[in-house]
Amino acid sequence: MSEPSDTPDKGAVHRAMARLDGFARGLGLDEATTRQIVEAVVADMPMAEDDERLAEARQRMIMAFA
Repeated sequence: MSEPSDTPDKGAVHRAMARLDGFARGLGLDEATTRQIVEAVVADMPMAEDDERLAEARQRMIMAFA
């Protein structure tokens, strides 16, 4: 049985969290905020490549920081 489409891909979230950790900490974002942003990006962009998702997540993190 597959996961519902509104549940973000856990593997994609895990990979993105690992790659964005230093970037998020540099902005002063905590892990909970970072995870919320990453999960939203993965859910909003289910068919995108990881690099596209990372770019979008970075943009959203910058907006959250501002």
